Amino acid sequence: MPKNKVLIPLNQSELSQKIFPHVEKFISTRENELILFYITKPPRGAGFGATKPGTGHILKPGIEQKEPSTHPIFATQQEDSIKAHVEAELMSVSNHMKELGYDISIIVDFSKEPVDEILAVVKKHDIGLVAMSSRARVGLTRFFFQDIADTLARKAEIPVLLIHPSEN
Repeated sequence: MPKNKVLIPLNQSELSQKIFPHVEKFISTRENELILFYITKPPRGAGFGATKPGTGHILKPGIEQKEPSTHPIFATQQEDSIKAHVEAELMSVSNHMKELGYDISIIVDFSKEPVDEILAVVKKHDIGLVAMSSRARVGLTRFFFQDIADTLARKAEIPVLLIHPSEN
């Protein structure tokens, strides 16, 4: 029998990982597969540095004196580096969840629109539940800083488990 797929959106905040004790409590290991979905802004890469004459570098005779230019770093190289870093950062939590008996997979994605990207992953991977933690905002702060989790809960066509952990 195929397992239910639970998407757990994560980011760089410690808050996003506070969902895991609740996952352990409410989501069984036998019927569910956990997909850790780390989302961040896309990298831009870094091009060649500008050259500047008169920097004091000693070069071979007959060559113009210029400051060394930086090696270009392409966005795809940065993405690969970020993916490797995320997998390393999530290793302790993914290993812990595996020891408890969960099937775990990790997806790293780059997007400026996290809600749209989460909804796309939900459709693409046939997700049955999204589980995430969120700050509980009320009043004016809720109006000015509409939370990704709230927007996702309104737009998703599947259940969304939201927890609001205490600040300690």
